[in-house]
Amino acid sequence: MRDLARSAASFTAFLLLLAGWQLAGRNDTTGLLPPFSDVAAEVVAILTDERLTSDVLPSVLRALLGFALGSFIGVTVGIVLGWWRSLDPWLRPPLEFLRAVPPPALVPIAVVAFGASDTLRVVVIALGACWPVLLNTTDGLRRVEAGYIDSARVYTSGRATAVLRRAALPAALPQITSGLRIGLALSLILMVISEMIASSSGLGYLILQSQRLYALTPMYAGVLILAFTGWLLTLLFSAAERRALVWFEGMKGRNHA
Repeated sequence: MRDLARSAASFTAFLLLLAGWQLAGRNDTTGLLPPFSDVAAEVVAILTDERLTSDVLPSVLRALLGFALGSFIGVTVGIVLGWWRSLDPWLRPPLEFLRAVPPPALVPIAVVAFGASDTLRVVVIALGACWPVLLNTTDGLRRVEAGYIDSARVYTSGRATAVLRRAALPAALPQITSGLRIGLALSLILMVISEMIASSSGLGYLILQSQRLYALTPMYAGVLILAFTGWLLTLLFSAAERRALVWFEGMKGRNHA
């Protein structure tokens, strides 16, 4: 009942916010805030004309590809740093240097290397999304209790890869998924940034071009589509996370009890 009441309160607050937007838009005399009804109609128009296939869907695909590539890089390097610690002195310095470089700052270099192409945008997204995954994977493996590792060595004849696969990675999985969640959010942000530079399509281009042309209704519509996309992807990720971490949810419930 408490969760139901909280959800009802959140939904009511959301409706009141939309009502306030509608009222403020109707009374606005500057032209800077179109009513929500006009923006909603523009969202429907975007999702039902050629902009769906030229801007919206390609952007989502680029974000997902960049997220997948960044997650693969982050998990792979994180396992190397977290499990084979002898390599840390060799890999840590260049990784710390690369982590300090903001991904948007790499866009001009990526344009020279890959041209103004989809490859450029996917690479920029992957470079930004990999860091939270890498750091959480490394830290998660290093925080696995020694007792788990010792027990796994007994049942796996001490093979390092078997211990990693059967004990260390499952124990670190909750922290790895936390990094993946952050990486997913960063993928959407970097998707927009990469499409605002040297691009002629995509949600980022649509939002920026509308702002430049003072077409504020399409601009707000693009922002709403981006927000809905982020909400939907987070919802799907949360469902997959709960399914993969059923055992962990049970442990949390017992701990709270």
